[in-house]
Amino acid sequence: MERIVFNDKTDMNRQAGFTLVEVMFALMIFMVIMLGLAQGELTALRTQQGNIMREEATQLIESELSRLKSERFTMTDISDELDEISWTAPEEITVSSRKGILTFARSIKITDIDAEGTLLKRIDVAVGWEQGKGAQVAPTNKNRQTALSTIIAARN
Repeated sequence: MERIVFNDKTDMNRQAGFTLVEVMFALMIFMVIMLGLAQGELTALRTQQGNIMREEATQLIESELSRLKSERFTMTDISDELDEISWTAPEEITVSSRKGILTFARSIKITDIDAEGTLLKRIDVAVGWEQGKGAQVAPTNKNRQTALSTIIAARN
């Protein structure tokens, strides 16, 4: 039987692999990278939710503007729907979308515009919703809001 003898102490101290400090340092770097990726994912999800809400709100505004534009509006006959009004009290609207049931508040303002020989009205529609934190914004009293305006002329 043959015995192996180590005469050089450096051969005995040489080890393959990583030290505990190196492993801990690598895990710490990995953790920081993963936390950054998770934060990016959360930001992307919040942005996507905001975009969905804004898209639904814009569709609500466009449908209301379209409805109001189709009302009677001639030099001699004006629909009651187009009477001049300041911002209406917010009207709660529930919509079913790809993200489930969404709740919005809609407010409308109609203003007569002075123009020589032409009857004009400006229609403003604002739609608001709650998302995250933030102060409420008039006229919808929600913390997020989008609005569109149009001007219509009386038909002959």
